[in-house]
Amino acid sequence: MFLGGGVVGLLSGLIGSAGPIGAALFLSLNLQPVSYIASEAVTAITMHITKTIIYQKYLDIGLNAIVIGLFMGFAMIIGTWVGKKIIDRMPKEKFMKFVGILMAIIGLQMLIFG
Repeated sequence: MFLGGGVVGLLSGLIGSAGPIGAALFLSLNLQPVSYIASEAVTAITMHITKTIIYQKYLDIGLNAIVIGLFMGFAMIIGTWVGKKIIDRMPKEKFMKFVGILMAIIGLQMLIFG
């Protein structure tokens, strides 16, 4: 896991996102759906705080970007709440298949449009 976390952090620092790789690592842990999401959330916030500290010297964020970020953050809170309601009712096996299918779709999208 330590090596996997290092790879995800490196890719996130280089390209801004390494979500599908992190998702694959967490799927391999065979966690319950809520534990999977919570673990992803803890590592994501840790990684993003670290990136903010490291890259803060290069930030030149205007008011428009801050407003957009706050709006997106609020929408993400609502999405997280709705997602929690859905996964509470979803069997673990179905959840793991769902995440795998989404990862495949995202991977194809990155290959085609990336």
